[in-house]
Amino acid sequence: MLQKSFISRLRWKSLVYPWQDVDWMLLLLTVALTVLGGLAIRSAELTLQLTDWIQHWITGGVGLVLALAIARWRYDNLVNWHWLIYAITNVSLVIVILIGTTANGAQSWVTIGNFNVQPSEFAKVGVIISLAAILHERTASTIPAMLQAIAITALPWLLIMLQPDLGTGLVFGAITLGMLYWANANPGWLLLLLSPLVSAILFSVYLPAWLAWTALMIFLGWRTLPWPLPGAIGAATINLVAGGMGKILWGMLKQYQRDRLTLFLDPDKRPPSTAAIT
Repeated sequence: MLQKSFISRLRWKSLVYPWQDVDWMLLLLTVALTVLGGLAIRSAELTLQLTDWIQHWITGGVGLVLALAIARWRYDNLVNWHWLIYAITNVSLVIVILIGTTANGAQSWVTIGNFNVQPSEFAKVGVIISLAAILHERTASTIPAMLQAIAITALPWLLIMLQPDLGTGLVFGAITLGMLYWANANPGWLLLLLSPLVSAILFSVYLPAWLAWTALMIFLGWRTLPWPLPGAIGAATINLVAGGMGKILWGMLKQYQRDRLTLFLDPDKRPPSTAAIT
């Protein structure tokens, strides 16, 4: 009798032990928010006579199962599969361009049955895994290593922008800059990478700010790059060209895309509505 009790206790511990470090409060709060979100969607759809709110709960359930499964899998094993993950990421983005469904001004969705899947959301994770594997082998402490990491991101980013999905494209940029920073890239180099986008915006929004920014980039090019004089000249040229091109590209953007880039300059400005986006 004591032996059976001891064995059953061991079995119970073997079941509980792998989950003892789980942050149950965080998990339960996430599940609760998903449930409340489904109820809120159902309430909103009552007047529209729609019944697709249940997809929210189905998606949440699938996500919960995947989260628990991934929690039991050593994430460092992904390093061995990062090129396959990278290939699948880019193929999925190509499929979107070929047969995707247009929603909110971008061809970003693939319809599977009654569900719309957005591969760009999975692509974010795929790029993170690919960059982590590359930067694990070789940190971004040198310019060639940093350019290698940027090249990894360039292809999926270009496919995202062809949809076109400006918001996700900006997220890809933020992911890349953040991972390069933690991989020991020089902060000055990261600012120089960011400088064309900032110049394109400032040139169209406020010229004195653009002049000040360009002067700062010239200084950073002089001080942080291995070749001071060519670095300063290159920084000046890139920001001058970006400023001129920004005037042209700014006129090609839709109003909601401009608002996404400049809303931080005027926090009291009303964010773009869904109607404006569509």
